Amino acid sequence: MIIGSEFSNKYQQFLKEVVSLSKKEMSQKIAVQKVNDNLKWDRTEIKHVLEYMQELGLIKIETIGGPLLYGHITVTKSGFKKYQSLIDQE
Repeated sequence: MIIGSEFSNKYQQFLKEVVSLSKKEMSQKIAVQKVNDNLKWDRTEIKHVLEYMQELGLIKIETIGGPLLYGHITVTKSGFKKYQSLIDQE
């Protein structure tokens, strides 16, 4: 598992990207491929970030399948709260 401030920056970048793609709607399914098209991470890296973010309760993996293993995700209420706290800190 990735730890330290580097991961902190990565998960912040990921969460901001996902919320942006969701148009701030919890029910909006976001294609993992679209997220990765914008972030350009390798398959293993995106897989670990997705699983960790789900463990934190910030996203929910909705569908499985596709070239990156997971198909679609949604942002949870906790994910939107975390996003807002990141924006407030800027």
